[in-house]
Amino acid sequence: MRIAAVDVGSNSIHLVVVEADPMGGQRVLAREKAMVRLARGEARSGEIGLEAFQAGLEALTQMAKIIQGFACETVMACGTAALRDAKNAQAFVLEAEKLGIPIQVISGEEEARLIHQAVSHAIPFPQEPVTLVDIGGGSTELTWVRGGRVEASISLPWGLQRLADAAATSNPPSAHDLKRLRRFIRKILKQARKALPEDLPEPSLVLGTSGTLEDLARGAGGGYLCGEAQLRAFALRLWRADAQGRVDRLGVDPKRAEVLHVGAIWALSLMEWLGAPRLRHLPVGLREGMVWEALKHGGAAIPPLADRRRASIEQLAARLDPDPGHSRHVVRLSDQLFVALQPHFELGDTERQWLASAARLHDIGFSISEKGHHKHGEYLVRNATLPGFWPEEVDLLAQVIRFHRGKDPNPAKHEAFRALAPWHREVVRKLAAILRAADALDRRRRQTVQGLTVEVEDEVLRIRLKASGDLDPELEAFREKGVLLGTLLDRRVEVTVG
Repeated sequence: MRIAAVDVGSNSIHLVVVEADPMGGQRVLAREKAMVRLARGEARSGEIGLEAFQAGLEALTQMAKIIQGFACETVMACGTAALRDAKNAQAFVLEAEKLGIPIQVISGEEEARLIHQAVSHAIPFPQEPVTLVDIGGGSTELTWVRGGRVEASISLPWGLQRLADAAATSNPPSAHDLKRLRRFIRKILKQARKALPEDLPEPSLVLGTSGTLEDLARGAGGGYLCGEAQLRAFALRLWRADAQGRVDRLGVDPKRAEVLHVGAIWALSLMEWLGAPRLRHLPVGLREGMVWEALKHGGAAIPPLADRRRASIEQLAARLDPDPGHSRHVVRLSDQLFVALQPHFELGDTERQWLASAARLHDIGFSISEKGHHKHGEYLVRNATLPGFWPEEVDLLAQVIRFHRGKDPNPAKHEAFRALAPWHREVVRKLAAILRAADALDRRRRQTVQGLTVEVEDEVLRIRLKASGDLDPELEAFREKGVLLGTLLDRRVEVTVG
């Protein structure tokens, strides 16, 4: 079986083609990389720039020829932060599909999961705590592992290119530039700490899986391993040079020379924040994780067909949903919230499907009893047959339904929620928060709120409702059920009608 995996990253696009035997052995047939910097300027314009858009398609055209030449049975392509956030991402995805490369935009949590999968097949995890770090162009994924067991995972919507755009420096950079970048990073990491368990162990080592960390490890230590002091010294050399000097004197890749000094401070700040004294680079990443995921499911690309999933959800809803008009309206409202909040929650195509499924089924527990219907709904979904969904996805859907009302999800208090993988817990929190808000906006099941728009500011999440008539019950319900949304976004929520 031949599998092609394409990682459409915010900095680079990678292809790996492997031949797998029935015993799970792999032989790499081809590797290809193109640094196109899809995320460059996106922080300011909100779009993939014209030059990067075209360069990305040219790279995918060449990769499609390689895939066709090897007659691959399975073709997988995953898009990350740039395609999660850009307003013209769908146009890029459609053009890629014409080339025979169907891109699935994945969430930051899914990215972290697949990277962990790649690393776990590449090396045996040490018994002491380590943290996996992948610095992309648009996001950074961190996963804490102790004794081979995942303790926590987080996706930060800040990668090398996005940081460089948000905290632009002069050429060569100044001391003021460095202070401003350090201050900006401290704010990011202070916010990130709020989403993590308090008792996380300090890692003895950072395992890095990105091109940025590869360049930094080589520049600082001359190989794949370096210490914090070595990285600090290399960062200083990067900051004392201009972009051309980094190429001529430090041997930096010309395409990364404009921004690697920013990446060095980001990596160094992460090591200080984690308390990790050493960095080791591993030559694996998202694409290898995609291959292992395909092999885990018999060589199938991910995810299974959306039509099959929708059919199984509708069959269950047809039997148990007492008010399909309400449920379908909540699907529409939750989808509008999802699209508006996608860049801030770092979610992808699969999570959008999960949310639609959970919203459609969120009230099936009423078929047993109105009291505790969210808990009854969880039970019904966990014990249902849902063709097209993997078992871990069924567990996740059940938890989103469980927490569409009532207490916030808490691993210390809710056993089934605790049993989820850390990256899936984060997805449940985000999707449940969106579903709670959408459900509240149809409190009386009259579809009074016809639609909504969202503005996310530094301290405020503003939701403007398109509606008519009395909305007091809906607004009162939203004040209660919208709290989790504001907590996760760390913003005050304001709702207006207009």
